[in-house]
Amino acid sequence: MLMPPRFSLDSPYLGDYFGLWHMHVPTFEALAQRVNGTNLHVHLSSAAVQESVQARDEKAYPVTRDGIAVISVRGPMMKAVPSMAEGTSSVRVRQQLSEARRDPEVLGAMLVLDTPGGTVKGNADLANSVSAFAGVKPIYSFTEDLTASAGVSIASQAHRRYANQATALYGSMGTYAVIQDLSGMAEQLGVKVHVVKAGEFKGAGQPGTPITESQLAEWQREVNALNEAYLGLIAGGLRQPLERIRELADGRIHMAADAVKLGLLDGVQSYEETYRQLVIETAKLKPGTSSRSSTMSASLAELKAKFPKSTAEWRESQLEAGASLADAAVNYAQHVEETLATERKAHSEALAKVKEEAEGKGKTAGASLGHLPIRPVVAGRDELDVVESDDAIENFNAAVAKVAGPKADLARRQSAVRVVARDNPDLYKAYLLAANPGKRASRVITEKLETVAAK
Repeated sequence: MLMPPRFSLDSPYLGDYFGLWHMHVPTFEALAQRVNGTNLHVHLSSAAVQESVQARDEKAYPVTRDGIAVISVRGPMMKAVPSMAEGTSSVRVRQQLSEARRDPEVLGAMLVLDTPGGTVKGNADLANSVSAFAGVKPIYSFTEDLTASAGVSIASQAHRRYANQATALYGSMGTYAVIQDLSGMAEQLGVKVHVVKAGEFKGAGQPGTPITESQLAEWQREVNALNEAYLGLIAGGLRQPLERIRELADGRIHMAADAVKLGLLDGVQSYEETYRQLVIETAKLKPGTSSRSSTMSASLAELKAKFPKSTAEWRESQLEAGASLADAAVNYAQHVEETLATERKAHSEALAKVKEEAEGKGKTAGASLGHLPIRPVVAGRDELDVVESDDAIENFNAAVAKVAGPKADLARRQSAVRVVARDNPDLYKAYLLAANPGKRASRVITEKLETVAAK
């Protein structure tokens, strides 16, 4: 299997410094001044610089005794390990997230950020890596003083986002470019610049050449496209409408307390409190369950896919309640039970009305009466009280809801679970296998059920 490249000064990728950036503007300007005033050849040849970069490139992430991987993103983010500042390699962080995601000893991750942002290159890939981890295990982001620009798109992919103090800085969302028209200066110096090109926009912006309206329009198109991709990452991670994120992306950087009010952060609290909450979160998950689907509110697309026969009104009620997919499954079973009960009541009332009208006309009870169509009976059941589907979890929850009855408390529901498991072991087994995917889990479940059946 091909491994992702490891970056060092043997392949410094100097082009990263001169490419596009998602960064807090004052920090970027300071970095640009430092780069402009540095002899890059001497800088990259420095033994101290090489040792610093190599040490950061090889630094491993710690795993606490609670099974929490602590992954740090500090300073400017670049694909290569930054040599000009104490920054972070986005490729290295992706490798750490991938390793932690596959490590069975790691139960969750704390993403600690103190970053002004970084290069556009590598940013979307790192955000997707955080999102991939969040789909399997809990991950919280924790801002220590500053998370800006590209850092916001990374932090937004975590399940929860916190900052260490109310005055921590969070935001600087937006994209911009600066184009200098130096043609007037060249004219004063008596310099005439000619650009020999093939292609309308080739060589656009060369010093000394005038900037045309069409060139400005093209650069604006590029900025808009980059900005939409960047905001799309944030909206997807926060599960908020893109229009809402676009309203907030005005370039301002916010105090953490204000970022909480805007919905960009979940709170301001200590690292210790955030860590404690994350440990509790990891304890909620059963082996084989999905972190994001178990702990996060379900989206409209997820509800439509999981419950294709549900009504728009029911889906809207789940969205308003902030229900997770697991909660929605239970709620849907209860909804189906209540709907069928209402239909049965209406059916009985209609039959009684027909009978009453017939008796009023002097007909006997045994006379041929008009009647409503009766629901078919499912083999092995007294009546159709549960909607069958291809989802074993949904079927089991529906069966439990039937036994427990509407608005059952926890004790009654637990009792109903035992009854369904006893009376319908095949349904119970299918539920366990669906809730705990994987060959190992399947083998353990099968062996335990066979042992119980043999007693």
